[in-house]
Amino acid sequence: MNRKIPFFILIIFILSFLNTSASESGITIISNKLSVEMNKRKSIFTGDVHAYNETLKVWSDEMTIKLKTEKDEIKEILANGNVKIIRLVEGSEIYGDAANYSLEEEIIIITGNVVVIENGNLVSGNELVVDLKSSSSIMLGSDSNRVEAVITNN
Repeated sequence: MNRKIPFFILIIFILSFLNTSASESGITIISNKLSVEMNKRKSIFTGDVHAYNETLKVWSDEMTIKLKTEKDEIKEILANGNVKIIRLVEGSEIYGDAANYSLEEEIIIITGNVVVIENGNLVSGNELVVDLKSSSSIMLGSDSNRVEAVITNN
């Protein structure tokens, strides 16, 4: 039973991340460059991207915000290269090569050397898929990067 605790914590972490990101407190994004493609309805932040608010910090090499065609609402957020997410209150950390959050489908996919750390526990794999509609998540491995969970007695 104790082996299921880190994955449960991971689900709570990601759900809280989404709620925090969508909160009224807003989010600040800092980067070396911002390109806005009005016709394609997207903004691309590149170079040492750092997004944060009171409870959340996200780093990546590049972050793309895609808007819906008919409204000025976010459709999708893509983070690529050295993705790192920290929840300040809990001290939870998630790392990966890329992250894709589809607000329309309510699915988050984090790929490439995914590592989740919380309370000294660690879960790693090749890809993490979180379905927010069904409150389910799956950590996938590959032949070269199998799923691994390291549970400590806290």
